[in-house]
Amino acid sequence: MKKLLLPFLLIGAFSNAQIFSENFNGGSLPSGWTTENPDTAFNWGVGSQNGVASFPSGAAFFDDDDAGPGSINHNARLISPVINLAGASNPKLSFKYANIIYDFNSILKVEAFNGTSWVQVFTASGDAGTFTIDFSTLTYVLSAYVEAANIDLAPYVNPNFRLRFVYDDAGDYSYTAVVDDVMITGTVLGTSDVKASEKLNVYPNPVVENVYIKSDELKINSKITVTDMSGKVVKTFIGKSDGYNLSDLSKGAYLITIDNGKEIVTKKIIKK
Repeated sequence: MKKLLLPFLLIGAFSNAQIFSENFNGGSLPSGWTTENPDTAFNWGVGSQNGVASFPSGAAFFDDDDAGPGSINHNARLISPVINLAGASNPKLSFKYANIIYDFNSILKVEAFNGTSWVQVFTASGDAGTFTIDFSTLTYVLSAYVEAANIDLAPYVNPNFRLRFVYDDAGDYSYTAVVDDVMITGTVLGTSDVKASEKLNVYPNPVVENVYIKSDELKINSKITVTDMSGKVVKTFIGKSDGYNLSDLSKGAYLITIDNGKEIVTKKIIKK
């Protein structure tokens, strides 16, 4: 089950905390996670087994064997929900992975969204993890992962941060790649973020036309950014105003981020 702790929910001055985690134990794609594959109709799945192997604790996987020999998959993507890292210091990413190849060394990459673009932060190719064979079913059983630990995310901190796990079968009819126990830890601000959040009010919510921001900390050079839930910036405003017009936005959920140069606060709003 997904666990997401926004910085302003924490108490105390500084604490080393788990900011985000996902163990894929629910049997289906967790809320907020998405998949996309520009090459074929095959994509990532979640569960305790696929046609190649079983994963006793549940995992996310790409079943390249199921895709078949005529299906080349270079950019199959598993994308996390938005993770607000605006208040995080020294965030680190850890996760477990495994891979079974057929001939060519298929590749698992991890990319981080830095607010404007995707940046690769990890790559591994070839076989990974330990698999045994269940002779009753003639399928593999994943018994041990490889762990990727303490990947530095500090250069990519932003309120609309996301992760993207990318599978590339290298043009080969391969077997399966697996990802599990995704975790971000770091030092997060507590008390100051509570105060920043309490000093700022965004209303009305839901909003039809204009959204208003009430804050003594809003300055003439403050930056107000509105992003959709995929992380795309759809509106940008500079400075204090009587209202910010969102009438041309489609109905749905958005994140509005207020940066006054000293503090960054992100609020979720609904456009009707």
